[in-house]
Amino acid sequence: MKEIMLPYIFIIWVLVKTGVIQWTLRNAVIYVGIGLFLSLMLFTAHRFWSPADLTDSSTIKAPHAVLSPLFGEEVDSVHVVHNQVVKKGDVIYKLVSTDGDEKIEALVAQVNAKKASIESLKVTIKNDYKNLSRLTRLNDFASESSRDDLLAKIETAEANLIVGEADINKLNADINAAKWSNDRKVVRAPFDGQMSVTTLADGTRLGNLHIYDTSKKFLEMRIPDQAYRYIKVGQFAEFYVDAFPGEIFRGRVHSLTAGTGEAMLNNRASEQQVRQHVGNNAGSHGRTVIIEFIEPQGYNIPIGATGSAWISAEKPMPVLGFMDIIGGATVRLKALKSYLSAL
Repeated sequence: MKEIMLPYIFIIWVLVKTGVIQWTLRNAVIYVGIGLFLSLMLFTAHRFWSPADLTDSSTIKAPHAVLSPLFGEEVDSVHVVHNQVVKKGDVIYKLVSTDGDEKIEALVAQVNAKKASIESLKVTIKNDYKNLSRLTRLNDFASESSRDDLLAKIETAEANLIVGEADINKLNADINAAKWSNDRKVVRAPFDGQMSVTTLADGTRLGNLHIYDTSKKFLEMRIPDQAYRYIKVGQFAEFYVDAFPGEIFRGRVHSLTAGTGEAMLNNRASEQQVRQHVGNNAGSHGRTVIIEFIEPQGYNIPIGATGSAWISAEKPMPVLGFMDIIGGATVRLKALKSYLSAL
């Protein structure tokens, strides 16, 4: 904040050097006091209406997907390396398939056996209909019981035919389920993104990987609770990160965090310690704001990069719009000073 007073200091210095102001003890106290008063007023107003993250803890984040369970499977082969950029559908790693292929082959064999049985039933039914037609033409020369027995045999065969076709449908459904389960052994990228550090090795039975969705990067910045009511969705914001010192990026307020970790309750049947409650909440911890942005062409802002940001918050009066200058200047000065952070 002290950098904001540089123009005031420069003006007073010029007036003293040109003799417009005599640098006496009285004048020194007056103009230093005015400077301190202006600095305090501007800082206080700036924290409400153009809040900047003075903690330099604003961080680039991205949603990520956890691939496969943490345990219960064995990794057959890993197909990615550290921080690899992948496309949707790319193979990440494969899990050991114990009986997937064998189960599918057994089900296919059962389907083939059922089809052969159905073909045999169809031939039998066709022959029985021929015999029934022959007995019907013989009329009184063939006993009625023979015709009834043959008709009952045909009806039984037709019922078995329906059952066989139903069994085939069930087996086909089992085959599809087995294939789906077998395909799940091949873990693929669910979207375009970037891998994290690859810690899996072939043969491990414990662990997993996760992939960042780099198309949905966002910045999370802290604001004081006192500025909460002035922050609205869609407000203009700017930020810098140490990965690109001296450069400013622009975005919009996506949302404010509904709650903080300090607000979480314990579901166990126990009382909270008073000392823990006081320790967690005695100080002003503020809350965070999500800022969405579109990466400029040619830039790849790394996930986890930190810096600072400011928001053009709602003002009580339009005349206070000049407060945005303070927020913008604060972040720009921090962006320039980030060059020195590398030393």
